[in-house]
Amino acid sequence: MSAKMSNSGRKINYSVRPAKNVERKMMRDFFLRLSHFGRIEDYRYIGFGSKYFSDFIIFHRHLNISEMISIEADTNNRDRYEFNKPYSNIRMEWGHSSEVLPKLAQSAKKTIYWLDYDGAFEPFMLQDAAIVAEGISSGSVFSVSFNCQPPEFADGDMDGLKDALIKQVNKKNIPANLDLRGWKSSRNNAVFLKNCIRDEIGAILKDRNLSEENSALKMKFEQRLFFTYADGAPMATVAFLFFNEEDEKYIGNCRLDDLYFSKNGDDPFDITMPNLTIKEIRHLMEIRPDHSKLNEKIFTHKDAESLWQNYRYFPGFSEIEAF
Repeated sequence: MSAKMSNSGRKINYSVRPAKNVERKMMRDFFLRLSHFGRIEDYRYIGFGSKYFSDFIIFHRHLNISEMISIEADTNNRDRYEFNKPYSNIRMEWGHSSEVLPKLAQSAKKTIYWLDYDGAFEPFMLQDAAIVAEGISSGSVFSVSFNCQPPEFADGDMDGLKDALIKQVNKKNIPANLDLRGWKSSRNNAVFLKNCIRDEIGAILKDRNLSEENSALKMKFEQRLFFTYADGAPMATVAFLFFNEEDEKYIGNCRLDDLYFSKNGDDPFDITMPNLTIKEIRHLMEIRPDHSKLNEKIFTHKDAESLWQNYRYFPGFSEIEAF
């Protein structure tokens, strides 16, 4: 987990957050489709393991990735993180993400990055995106999650809102045509921050491509995922696929658009998790997708639709006797 962020691993068990659980499985299925760029097991995975290593576990089990690197700034608890590593092949890199990433990003190896920040958005997150974009290879993915809670400002104080948005990303100004209406919504802030990350990457690739003489190796990128969800705080995740002209032909074969949750614009896929009992889940799955059989005294149509849409990813938690 990156420095400057709260040590939320002490407060939150990341392995059992329901919306995060669903997102992690969706990310897994997205990454699986990259096999046309190269063998998934030959990729690297770089993320923030915290002490739960939940994403590392699922990506090792289902993607068979062996080279895994966890960036962790909480150097005071090294022994605890090393103890909780689920696999010996996970390499710990200690320090702030902006300090560690330059040592990792300059590699020709295809890499899946998921920088899962847990705190409020800060300018160093754009710096991390720039560091990755400078060296990322074709067929790689850069994913980032961030808290998209809107900044505080007085109602009607548009100048105060502009200043708050600028502070989030350490920019001198924001787009003149940015619609500032309804900014109390975390969705608006998620879109704004997502586009700031996109623009940062675009600027880096523009400079990078100027020095690349072989046009077939000039790097491009596309947004492929954009999630919003809330297991407490409002969060957003965006994932960009990088490819050069030579490899662009593989994108169609990956059939990424077949993923119903894939989003390449400003309309996020919102992961909503209905609060249902096990018996209620079983009943809704038995009648799926017939709304006429829905008992409206017990269920809402919204909860039923949410379950039916994401049932393949719906988490199943149960208590076991572990000791």
